[in-house]
Amino acid sequence: MIEAYVMITAAAGTARTVAETIDERDEVSRARVIAGEFDVIAEVEAESNQELLSVITEDIQSVENVGHTRTCIVLE
Repeated sequence: MIEAYVMITAAAGTARTVAETIDERDEVSRARVIAGEFDVIAEVEAESNQELLSVITEDIQSVENVGHTRTCIVLE
């Protein structure tokens, strides 16, 4: 199992909606609104690097009002 944290920028005023939409995805353990450089953080679990790539590029980055993302893969 591969775990990662995906930090997400959202359009102004849309962070809560973006977090709620992303949180509905099966591979997302949870998504929360945060303060700082990014607006939302999502904890993602995937079976492989390819599945992780798919979740990020097809599921998360395609959500309306998502700007850019930064992914941190958990090593331990």
